[in-house]
Amino acid sequence: QAFKPFCGMASTADMDAAIGAEPRYLQRHSQDSTVAWKAFSLKDHMEPGRVVKGRVTTHVFGRSGHPKILRYDARQLCRYTALGTLFSHGTVFTIDVTALANVLHMLALMLVVVAIPLCVNLHDLSHLQSLDLKPLQELQSQINQFVPFVLAYFLALSLHRWWQLRVTAIGKLFDAFAKVCILVSCELSDKKWLNLRDQVAKYGIASFELLAQAARDKEDMQILLDMDVLSPSEVEAVKKRTYMWQRPMMMWAWIMRITVKSLDHNQSPSPVASQIIQHCLKAREGMSMMNAYLETQLPFAYVHLITFLVNLQNSCFAILSGLTVAVNISEQNVAAAIQQSISCLLVAFIYHALLQITYMILDPFGDEVLDFPIEAYIAHAARMVDAAFEAQQSCPVVAEDGTVKRPREENKRKKQESSWKRKVSTQLASMSSRQSVAPINMAPISSNPMAFGDEETLSAMMSTPTSSSPTAI
Repeated sequence: QAFKPFCGMASTADMDAAIGAEPRYLQRHSQDSTVAWKAFSLKDHMEPGRVVKGRVTTHVFGRSGHPKILRYDARQLCRYTALGTLFSHGTVFTIDVTALANVLHMLALMLVVVAIPLCVNLHDLSHLQSLDLKPLQELQSQINQFVPFVLAYFLALSLHRWWQLRVTAIGKLFDAFAKVCILVSCELSDKKWLNLRDQVAKYGIASFELLAQAARDKEDMQILLDMDVLSPSEVEAVKKRTYMWQRPMMMWAWIMRITVKSLDHNQSPSPVASQIIQHCLKAREGMSMMNAYLETQLPFAYVHLITFLVNLQNSCFAILSGLTVAVNISEQNVAAAIQQSISCLLVAFIYHALLQITYMILDPFGDEVLDFPIEAYIAHAARMVDAAFEAQQSCPVVAEDGTVKRPREENKRKKQESSWKRKVSTQLASMSSRQSVAPINMAPISSNPMAFGDEETLSAMMSTPTSSSPTAI
C-alpha cells in the first residue's frame, strides 16, 4: 500500500541548489495562497536548536520550547556539590513535585500521630515515657531490610530498559540511516544521483519525526511540510495509515525501494544492495523494539507492589517517628524530637525520589527535562550524513594501475598553466607588434610560471622597454 502513491525523486530545483547554485525558493501552491520555502538542504537540519549551557548541565530547546538535558559535567557537579545544585534543572527537586508532595503527606501523618497521644495524656505526659515502641521498631526494621533491595532492583531494571531504548532501539535506527547514506554516497557519487541522495536523507529525517510522533501519540504532519522532507502528496499517503507506528515504516520501505532500483540502474555489485537491504531491516528491528518497550510495560501487579511497599515503609516510619517525638516531648528532649522529625522527612523523600525516577524514565519520548532530546539526535545524524555526502567531492580516484590521483587538483593546475601560457603569449605578441620586428622562431614557452620568476618579476619584465634589435628581444 505504501508504494501506490510513491512520488519518486526530488525536483530539479533541489538538484540545482545542492550543487552550488544560488539558493532558490520553490513555490508551494494551496487552495488559499502560495507559500515560498527554501529548497531542502541537510545543513538546515544540522542544528539541534537553542543550546543553553549552565554551571553543571547543558540544555537544548527544541521546537516545543521545553528544555531537555543534552549533557552534564560530573566534575562541575562535584565542584559545586549536590547541595549547591539542588534546584538545577533535572534534579529530583525540580523534575516533578510528586516526591515533595508525598513528603508533606508523611509529615502530616507524623504530626497527627504526635498530636493524638499528647492530647490523650495531656493531663499527665509522664505516662508516655512508659510507652513500648519496641514491636513497632522491629516491624520497621524488617520492612527496611526488604524494601531497599526490591526498590534497587526495580530501579536497575528501569534504567536498563531506558538504556536499551537509547542504544538498541533508536540507536539502531540512527546507525542504519548513517550506514545506508554512506553506502549510497560512495556507490552513487555522480552528480546525476544527487537527487537520489537528497531523497534518502529526506525520508530518513522524516522517519525520525514520525517515530517520535508515534511514541508521543501526537500527530503533526505540517512539520514535515515545513521541513521539506515530504511533499504534499507524500504527506497525504502517510496520513492514510491511521496506526501511527506504520508511518515511519513506510519511510524505510521507500528508502529500500529507491536505493535498490538506483543500484540496479547503476549496475552496482549486488553485495552493495544486499547490505542496504540489511540495514533497512535493522532499522525496522529498531522500530519494533522501541514499540515493544513502550507498549509492553512491566507487569502492573509488580509495579503496584513496589509502590505499595514504598508507601508502607514510609507510613510505618512516619508513625514510629510520631510516637518517638511524642515520647521525646514528654521527656522534654527537644533535640531528639527535632532529629527524629528530620530523619522522617529525609527517609520519606529518598524513597519517593527513587520511585519518581523510575516512572520518569519509563517513557523518555515526552517533553520532560530527562527525556531524550530527539532533535539533537537528528542533528547529529544529519551532520554525519552530510559529511559522507560532502566527502565524495574531494575523494581521490584510484587508477587501474593502483595509483591514487586527484582529478580536481590536476584540473586546477592545468587551468593555471593555461592561464599563464595565454598571458605570456599575449604579452610577447604585443611587444613584437609594437617594435615591428620580423617574426622570430621562439622556443616553446614554459608551462611553469616559476621559470620566469614570480608574477611581479614577470610583469616588470614585460613592461620594461627593450632594444629594437631582435637579438635583444
